[in-house]
Amino acid sequence: MNAAGLLMNAIIAIVVIIVVTSTLHQCHCSAEKQIKNASGQCVFPLGMEEGRIPDDAISASSSYETKSVGPQNARIRQEKNGGAWCPKAQISNHIREYLEIDLTKNHLITWTETQGRFGNGQGQEYAEAFFLEYWRNSKWHQYKTIKGERILRGNSNTYLVERQKLELPFVASRVRFIPYSQHPRTVCMRVEIYGCIWEQRIIKYKAPKGATYGPGGVKIEDISYDGRDDIDGTFLIDGLGQLVDGIIGENPRISSSMSHWIGWSDMDPVPIIFEFTDLREFNSCTIYLANVPVRGIEVFKYIRVTFSWDGDHFNSTSSIEMHIDEKSPYSPGVIPIVISLRSNNGRYVKMELEPRSKWLLISEISFKSHKFINAGNIKQQ
Repeated sequence: MNAAGLLMNAIIAIVVIIVVTSTLHQCHCSAEKQIKNASGQCVFPLGMEEGRIPDDAISASSSYETKSVGPQNARIRQEKNGGAWCPKAQISNHIREYLEIDLTKNHLITWTETQGRFGNGQGQEYAEAFFLEYWRNSKWHQYKTIKGERILRGNSNTYLVERQKLELPFVASRVRFIPYSQHPRTVCMRVEIYGCIWEQRIIKYKAPKGATYGPGGVKIEDISYDGRDDIDGTFLIDGLGQLVDGIIGENPRISSSMSHWIGWSDMDPVPIIFEFTDLREFNSCTIYLANVPVRGIEVFKYIRVTFSWDGDHFNSTSSIEMHIDEKSPYSPGVIPIVISLRSNNGRYVKMELEPRSKWLLISEISFKSHKFINAGNIKQQ
């Protein structure tokens, strides 16, 4: 091989090495992001085990002995002092004790882990079951599963970790673990919380109540909504629920499960109003819709998005409108529709969706936005 050929091979080899190294480096560095993007939710330990959650952010209703089994010892897979948090009283139907973790800011909570007190082989205490409570907007809420169950499975021994996937993730700044037992029982707990910082910055949304029975007779209500009904009982207000929990529903074309879909029928338009923590500048939003025309389920044919600073006056001159052709271009399945919001600003976003068919089904709505830095200098148009 001549010198030119050798040089070319050397260059190719260097390029291959650079590409492979870069790819490996990217995969390693963005693994958490890839998981988050692939699943639509976040599943990262928030710091009980590793200590990112400080001792003074962990409290309890009581402790059998503060130094050895106080709340600061409730770190999963750690053997600190007595080896866990143990409440002073035995747990029963009528005795309530709790372990509270302050995350200081809102997080989307997706998994929990629990463990008993191993105590270097001396421990005998664990919680067979527990409740979860979470704090947001100055109120405690009790977590429940898709089936409406509030009691979650705990541990069966002192050493194995039990991991609980939360079917209905929630947004919270504080979380309580409340051990439960039907009969008097001494319990101890170590815990971890999984999730990520609540980047959406949505405080609450208002939406019409979903249909109790949708296509095929299945429920398509917002079953995790933690607010309340309005005075007429037609709208959900003052809470968050499945529209922003990070979970995309299963493909309704091939699955009978509608547990992560919210649907409306015979309503035109369908209005949804989001309130954010502060004034935001909005780049885009993505709406995940079901599209199964043979079942009377289709994406919207028209949407109008308006913005407000105070929640009362929505600026019609800067509204975003999107029409979808009379003959929908989408194949059956789960359809993510991205809408450019053109850097409009506000603290409230109102969507008005005009259905195309009998049923409009939405699984998730997410926003890309950032804090509006000029809020102090200009007024809303």
